[in-house]
Amino acid sequence: MKTLTMKLAMAATASFLAMSAGAWAGEVVWWTPNFNEARARELVEKFQAANPDVTVKLEITTTDGLPQRILTSLQSGAAPDVIDVQHGWVNGYAQNNLVLPVDDVLTDREDYIPAALEYNTWDGKLWGIPYRIETHAVIINKGDYTAAGLDPDNPPTTWTAFKDAAKKLTTNGKSGFAITGGGEVGNTIFRSLPFMWMLGGGIISDDGKQVLVNSPESIEAVTFYTDFLKEGISPTSTLENDGTANRRLFIAETVSMYQSGQFDIQSIRKENPNIDIGVIPVPHPDDGKTAAILGGWSFVIPSDAKNPDDAKKLLGFLAESENQAVLTDTFPARISAMEAERFNDPILQVFKEMLPFGRPVPAHPNWVQISQAYFDGIQRILLGDEDVKTAMDGAAEEIEGLL
Repeated sequence: MKTLTMKLAMAATASFLAMSAGAWAGEVVWWTPNFNEARARELVEKFQAANPDVTVKLEITTTDGLPQRILTSLQSGAAPDVIDVQHGWVNGYAQNNLVLPVDDVLTDREDYIPAALEYNTWDGKLWGIPYRIETHAVIINKGDYTAAGLDPDNPPTTWTAFKDAAKKLTTNGKSGFAITGGGEVGNTIFRSLPFMWMLGGGIISDDGKQVLVNSPESIEAVTFYTDFLKEGISPTSTLENDGTANRRLFIAETVSMYQSGQFDIQSIRKENPNIDIGVIPVPHPDDGKTAAILGGWSFVIPSDAKNPDDAKKLLGFLAESENQAVLTDTFPARISAMEAERFNDPILQVFKEMLPFGRPVPAHPNWVQISQAYFDGIQRILLGDEDVKTAMDGAAEEIEGLL
């Protein structure tokens, strides 16, 4: 009797485990940002046609609040199987054992931009598959330049000349240059941190051991950035504005210049074809060189993914050169994918020229919280609650505890 009972119990357990496995086998849950949705759905359809035994369930995310949402899901054990994340977040996930290594997925490293792979490498392993790279430039309204007596074919290159041009463009209710002060933290990091690098400052050192955010060089750069609002050059809505809001203001022709990536060009052309769009490099100090964050997105597989095997199968498909060229709306991380016709548009030339000046953000397990502390300081400055030094000293104190 005891033997029969044990056999029945073992059979029931086996049946339960089989049913549990069956609930996940063949389904991959993929979180992808809303700006990728249409292209992601196209690729999912293509993947499922080639892999009829796998169903991909797309869940669309938004960038506002995304770092915290992803971090919470990774820490809770209730994460999806594949997540699109910004390159700068990957190292922190890896160092906290929140994602799986994916070296077995990437079989052609030589076809990738080296810096994109470096972003995702820690402890000798690869923790994410990069598919998109980008740097910012400054998008300008060439018609506004001409109306203000400026030459759009000979744009300002230094901080001094750029601010002078922005002041001339600030007229008749139009803002000369829009900075960001709201929305997802990365919007302001990408636009302001390079100015700090240009002077030898930063938020933290590249090795993650030293706080730089309140150094004299960083304070000078933050002052340059935030003064655009203080001096009435950036819109009064700056505190609420992210990159998307600035693009809309540019399309509405109430802003003459703003920093962004090539991903905005198509929207501008579609929504206001009357704007004569120009692109110029990000200005540099009078005696220095420009800089930019080499940004972009990667795929990661959470440590608690329910179906890591099929997730890797999907990642291998998305990493194929042809598919990577389809998914990204900036530049692909694969060199061969850059040969697609859509990347030959002349207006992309300046964005390409900015790529060699791109740098990764420091690889630190608490980078998300560190960048939040800096962003909070920027908001206090823009609100007028604190001067630059006080705000950056406060950020430095908070960041010191995170190192």
